[in-house]
Amino acid sequence: MDLEAAANIGEALSGLAIMFTLLFGIRQVMEVNRNRRYEISQTIAQSLENPLVQRGFATFGAVIKHNSTPEELMALPREQKDAANAVIVLMANHAVMTYHRNLSFDLVYSFYNGYLSLIGPSMRRLMQITEMGYIMHPDSGVSEEEGMGTFHWVLWLLDRLEEHHKSDEYKPHLNQKDWKP
Repeated sequence: MDLEAAANIGEALSGLAIMFTLLFGIRQVMEVNRNRRYEISQTIAQSLENPLVQRGFATFGAVIKHNSTPEELMALPREQKDAANAVIVLMANHAVMTYHRNLSFDLVYSFYNGYLSLIGPSMRRLMQITEMGYIMHPDSGVSEEEGMGTFHWVLWLLDRLEEHHKSDEYKPHLNQKDWKP
């Protein structure tokens, strides 16, 4: 074999090595992204499993109504108020992270979709009345123009979730019968 043929073979082999290195790097990036998505899913699931948050969902679903009066909301026991607040704070956090694309909207939708009809209207009502109360209180620092930022993130997320529709995620026990792991 002459020197030129050996150089061509060496060049081809180095090109293959570079290509395999790139493929390995792409595979590593894909694996990191898959692991990150899994960890984020676990974090969302664990936050929704919190007993205080679960009590909040129950409070929004069974106690607070879309037409609750300020007096009815003020009469809630402290535990129910704290539980409702836990859900609002959690959803505000998820809204901000979704807005900044730290959480996948599809993932957030999948987790919250089952709760929307249960909590959406009553949550909107509680936030509306609470914000009005703060606006009317002169020492609160909450103005009608700015409102309560936390509430507005929750409203933003509720709006996005309610306008989104993924038919394959409704009644998965019926619509996903052919799904296989």
